Amino acid sequence: MTNILKKVLKTNFRYVPGIDSLNEEQLDEHGYYKGYPCPHHHHIRDKQNHWCYHCVVKILSNTCGFNTNFLHPYYNHKYEQLWKNIEVGNLNECWEIDLPGSRSPKRIGFPSYRSRFTGRAIENVTPHKVIYQCAWGDIGAMTVSRACGNPWCANPLHLVSSWNIGLPPSSITPFIRTFEPTHVMALIKAKKEGREQELIQRYHKQVIRNPLCAKDAPYYDEG
Repeated sequence: MTNILKKVLKTNFRYVPGIDSLNEEQLDEHGYYKGYPCPHHHHIRDKQNHWCYHCVVKILSNTCGFNTNFLHPYYNHKYEQLWKNIEVGNLNECWEIDLPGSRSPKRIGFPSYRSRFTGRAIENVTPHKVIYQCAWGDIGAMTVSRACGNPWCANPLHLVSSWNIGLPPSSITPFIRTFEPTHVMALIKAKKEGREQELIQRYHKQVIRNPLCAKDAPYYDEG
């Protein structure tokens, strides 16, 4: 049994064909629900641990990357400001996070899956989890740790959760931390044409090569 398949079974991921077309009752039968949007515009979450279905598919593909311009409006400006406080270095180095007025990297105010239940737009979230959900994906109530052991590190390639399948990719693709007018306009146009997710996925240049991530795999989904 491969490491990817072991990971899927351990974390209770359930592949559902055509999941985006299901109503609330049908999602509930599979243990999912439509919840608070994740940074990547997805809504379908696990009922128990609240992780995002489509984000987990991305993590299992070992894809790490983001474009601030394509993040959900609840998150994008906050991420743009947060990345300004991170000293970005080489991919194999720790990237120190420097939050004004903070003596420890414990919690910051950020949108969360919990916002749907509390009614608050901002929840207390750990900085490394915020970075993980930006670059990897939203894992709901599950935890994120730093493989490097540095509590101030915000290098996405040093951040792991139960969904990561082994060695991280060799790069963060895409890695766009600032607003670009042409990208914003492209997203607006794609939304009008119903091609929002298609546009976002095109920016993730890494090709899924593992055969378990093929279309006939038990947890693959095109959504």
